[in-house]
Amino acid sequence: MKIRTWKMETKNETPAPFMAVHPGMMIKPELEERGISQKEFAKMVGVQASHLSEVLNGKRTLTTDLAMKIESAIGLPAKVLLSAQTQYELESANLASDNKKIETIPITIPIGDRNLLREIVRRFGWVGVF
Repeated sequence: MKIRTWKMETKNETPAPFMAVHPGMMIKPELEERGISQKEFAKMVGVQASHLSEVLNGKRTLTTDLAMKIESAIGLPAKVLLSAQTQYELESANLASDNKKIETIPITIPIGDRNLLREIVRRFGWVGVF
């Protein structure tokens, strides 16, 4: 049996470590940048404010249905949000199995700076839809 090994090629010999973030960490800054309160947004997408708050704070999983409503309301692609949710769950499972503590770091990207988002997506190998 032949075993294939794959080496990820990078321009930088010491790539930055990757830590998946909960999609709530992507949605929350967008709302703040647009001046939309969580209560207003909950009404816009048709969920209870407490439910939305739990999603935005990473205490509840983002569902496909809610991701689609968010895309319709403010244009954040559901595919990107659901990809972030999946990556977050996988990272959480890996860290839990290694008995490591998970740490999330919020990153705020202004609405007008989509080039920065594209660069982050490229560097970390995320799938991005713009």
